[in-house]
Amino acid sequence: MDGLRKNIYMMGICGMGMGSLALLLRASGYNVRGSDENIFPPMSTQLRSSGIEICHGYKPENLEPRPDLVIVGNVIRKTNPEAEALLKSDIPYISMCEALREFFLKNKKPIVVAGTHGKSTTSTLAT
Repeated sequence: MDGLRKNIYMMGICGMGMGSLALLLRASGYNVRGSDENIFPPMSTQLRSSGIEICHGYKPENLEPRPDLVIVGNVIRKTNPEAEALLKSDIPYISMCEALREFFLKNKKPIVVAGTHGKSTTSTLAT
């Protein structure tokens, strides 16, 4: 992503994955805000304490002021009012996986650890 995309909006921001991504983006210097239907601690507390605004519910007006980029969480369907407004606009959007790749993994070699046993131990040894 180019350096001009500083204002990021996230649909479904309070999920564990999206919330963690929001915190990473904020720590990297991006202005982050977003929306969710289910806003509960501890994620909502962590987001707010990092200066991330959370809009309750999905409404087209949440996309104002216009963000430079929208990250759409997996929980969002095309029939979502905010998603419908996004699709009618010319605001660029990407998925959470695309955002992880573009912002954090682009110039790195990711390592995936899978299996039934030993994931935590292997991950600790790999870092």
